[in-house]
Amino acid sequence: MSLTRFSRRKFYWLAAVAGFLAAAAWVIHAVFTSTSSTAAIGLIFVPVYGAAAALVAVALLFAAFTFNDAIAQRIAWTDSRIVGAGAIACAVLAFGGSVWLYRDAHAIASNPKSSPEALIAVSQRWIPLWSEDVVTALAKNPSTPPKLLEAIVRAGAGHHLVSLVGANPNTPLALLEQIASGPPAYERLAGLAENPKITPAIAERLAAVQRKDLRDDLDHRLYQTFVLAALARNPATPQAVFDRLAAQDKPEYFLAVAVIYAERASCAQIRRAGESGGENQVLRSTADSQLKRRGC
Repeated sequence: MSLTRFSRRKFYWLAAVAGFLAAAAWVIHAVFTSTSSTAAIGLIFVPVYGAAAALVAVALLFAAFTFNDAIAQRIAWTDSRIVGAGAIACAVLAFGGSVWLYRDAHAIASNPKSSPEALIAVSQRWIPLWSEDVVTALAKNPSTPPKLLEAIVRAGAGHHLVSLVGANPNTPLALLEQIASGPPAYERLAGLAENPKITPAIAERLAAVQRKDLRDDLDHRLYQTFVLAALARNPATPQAVFDRLAAQDKPEYFLAVAVIYAERASCAQIRRAGESGGENQVLRSTADSQLKRRGC
């Protein structure tokens, strides 16, 4: 016996509620399992993803009802509803296939045990959705061959990707030097500053960037926070460069913290970094703790 229009309406409501709850649960799980400090912002997208998932669930149920009616000969296969149901089915299959292509490629691209040949092959695949995530995984993977890392930068990668390539331990020295000689944007050079393979010349170049080389005061503060702080933490940074970083006038908080925790820092440098925050008691307390540990 076929379902009445009223009973089908109840099924549509149930499908919508189930879709909304499933999407909300997925977003909440992603937020609370993320390591990002800004992950909580994702909670504001619960209604958006929930509504989209509800619409998808209703559309799938409509397609199922329509095909069932056609099979049971309650409607003709030439009915206009069949066209709509077919379009929904094709869209679902296309999306599902695209998701599978992405997940398979991303699993290989992010696996440090993947062979260089497999990583090169993945970089040449057609990935209709979220292909930029696969390129990001390749840029971060320490097994990505140098030629592929060079190709990512040559392809006109944005600052974020260039930073990831700069941090990659498999990036060749020539490419590290090329990145260092580019625009002094903090979002481009942060990864390079933490790479243990940087040369003294690269460290000197990064440390030599001044306020006049950047767009504004905010960029200068961010450069200290992300580039100079990473340089201070990097054991490959020459002592002379570290000493200049420790002597910065009014360093940003994270640069001061990097100096305080550096094993190579002298007691005087730790004390100066702790006092650089003015009334910042957290910075002073951190410096005092390190001074006490050192027996200063």
